Amino acid sequence: MNSRILKQSIGFTIIIIFLSVMISPVFGQPLTGVQGSRIQANFMSQDPDPADAGNDLDLRWQIYNSLSTTTENLRFHLDAEYPFLFEAGDSPDKDLGPSVGTNDRQVFYVLHYRLRVADNAIKGTYNVTLNWDTGNGWTKKEFPIYVDPKKADFVVGALVTSPEKLIADTKEAKLSVDISNIGKGNAENVKVKLFLPEGFNSSYSYSDEDSLGIIPKDGSKTATFYADVDENINEGNYMAKLNITYKDENDESATYRTKILELSIPIKPAPHLIVESVTTTPINLTAGSTSEFHIIVKNTGNKKAESVSMRVFKDASQPFEFSEKSDFVGKLEAGESGDAVLGFTVDSKAAAKKYLIDVELRGIDESNNVVIFRRTVPLTVTPGAKGSPLSSPGMLGGLVVVIGAVAAVYYFKKGKKFQK
Repeated sequence: MNSRILKQSIGFTIIIIFLSVMISPVFGQPLTGVQGSRIQANFMSQDPDPADAGNDLDLRWQIYNSLSTTTENLRFHLDAEYPFLFEAGDSPDKDLGPSVGTNDRQVFYVLHYRLRVADNAIKGTYNVTLNWDTGNGWTKKEFPIYVDPKKADFVVGALVTSPEKLIADTKEAKLSVDISNIGKGNAENVKVKLFLPEGFNSSYSYSDEDSLGIIPKDGSKTATFYADVDENINEGNYMAKLNITYKDENDESATYRTKILELSIPIKPAPHLIVESVTTTPINLTAGSTSEFHIIVKNTGNKKAESVSMRVFKDASQPFEFSEKSDFVGKLEAGESGDAVLGFTVDSKAAAKKYLIDVELRGIDESNNVVIFRRTVPLTVTPGAKGSPLSSPGMLGGLVVVIGAVAAVYYFKKGKKFQK
């Protein structure tokens, strides 16, 4: 009987000790309370990711309170050791004040901490511990934060264009862009793609892409692209985008990263010369004829053009011989037109069809830069009299002989009639 009472006494003592441990705080050791377990802290993001040595780091949590009662003061404390420092103006302690529980998971708090990453931080994963208290004990949970101090980063440097001054209707403009690595690590297998704004087109396939290989930290390389500028584009700055893909050095996962940067492409005000109309004198060109080529040149730009001239480029296979290859037009204000005239001869064996002649319109803008525009104009040779008997000198001579013979026979017959 005494043994049974002793066992019951020992069991009761164990229960009392267990309950005492459950409800009594231990000095220096945060407890996990029953209510605290119903506060959920979900990690939302770290910015930047990965964290960068020597720079600030933003950490955010989503706090959801599912308690059935109101918490008078919901408190948080963040334990963050090396390489994280509270030197970015933030405090490890956050008091959210009274918090009402809810079953709606769309209702939550956003908990935000701003830390500084030590300058000498090394690459790796580090844990921070978030603690929270509802007034009935502390709950804690660890969260991993990734640090990579060798991450590359890029900025756009100088843009150099050829021609130096980009204007409307420029073909195969060369765009040379400096890409600088301002990060703390080398960037490998760097590739750049240029996304052009409206009013521009790539000159040919892959002229909007360039491969730069390795760009070391504090180094730079030049990406080169070729683009055509539309004829009707207005002056101003046009924003293109550079899509940079690369891999950080020593990245064991070989993950390719993307950086998107903006590039401003300036289009300057300038004269813009076009062929407004083309006529010939005579209107119908025939094989062997001598004619004049009349071209009306118009300045559709927003600046005047000095010393405007036109030059013709004839292909050797085309049946035209120009007495002069160029003509001077003079000064053209914005919106003004002028004439250019060239004399030429059509080859006597020219086929009747339309021929496309290349001409060059040249002028000087207000900054003494030469502006050049290549245009194509039509010249049409018509069949004319080439198929008639009179179109050949031999045929014409034969016809004269026949007419003369008929006249002679007629004369002699008439003469004999009169003699009778």
